[in-house]
Amino acid sequence: MSHPCTSALVQTCNKQLQKAYTDLYGCFESESIDKICSVADIVLAKIASTDAPYHDLEHSILVTLTGLEILRGKHLSEGNVSRKDWLNTIVSLLCHDIGYRKGICRADRIQQQRYAIASSQETIYLSPKTTDASLAPYHVDRGKLFVAENFSHCNWLDIDTVQDNIELTRFPVPQAAKYQDTVNYPGLVRAADLIGQLADPDYLVKMTRLFREFEEIGTHQYLGYRNPQDLRRAYPNFFHNVVFSYIQDALHYLNCTYHGQRIIKALYQNVTTVENEGVEQQESKFTIENSQLRMPSTGDRPTGIAPNVSRSNN
Repeated sequence: MSHPCTSALVQTCNKQLQKAYTDLYGCFESESIDKICSVADIVLAKIASTDAPYHDLEHSILVTLTGLEILRGKHLSEGNVSRKDWLNTIVSLLCHDIGYRKGICRADRIQQQRYAIASSQETIYLSPKTTDASLAPYHVDRGKLFVAENFSHCNWLDIDTVQDNIELTRFPVPQAAKYQDTVNYPGLVRAADLIGQLADPDYLVKMTRLFREFEEIGTHQYLGYRNPQDLRRAYPNFFHNVVFSYIQDALHYLNCTYHGQRIIKALYQNVTTVENEGVEQQESKFTIENSQLRMPSTGDRPTGIAPNVSRSNN
């Protein structure tokens, strides 16, 4: 959904990008800073007007700034992030979810409710009642198409590299070998996408919005979620059993910087919060069940307490 502080968010993002580039490479290439900020302005302005409940401007900026910190940590620990690698990766991060936005591809026909899905030749009809979230199954391909259509003239960008980076944000993760990368730039872009989402201090509140997106395209049924509470309860297992293996290398890089450590702390704080909720529920259930086992005999039962009656918060 459109964010009320769009201009401030975009300005903050651009300032962070400028500072990060200058810190790593000096201020001798102001042209590169201008180029990356120009791309950010174009992309974020389009995302800002989305009506998708969850995948909005704030999400894209959180992912971009998480990736920015991963690159900083990688450069500090290994010193091998070239200017070109940095630029390609930042553009990939900015554009990783642009495919959700209706009207961003040349083949999109908003009045006819037809939208590109895999190439400029393939389109799909969507009801006017749908939000941008309805393009979730196609957003990766649409993002790659958007990059090719809008930035192929930029000789400072490697379009194939940017598209490869966006491709690895496809989720659920396909089984093919290339999708198992966790340490090269495509794998780090995916890690930034996952961490940026899950480490958001407001993520647990935003789960309701995410569930609405799942509900719109029917993903909630496939995943077995009946309501936002199901999504919340499944979160710790999802993190440990699905996400962690894809972000472990990126966490190493984040741990190399102060801001990266804060991101890690926020990530685990979200996980721990929900884990503790599960423990409290189990302890409450255990106490109630055992109090029933110790229920006095009928003759000793105080007046007004009926047999086999218990209360549970579950």
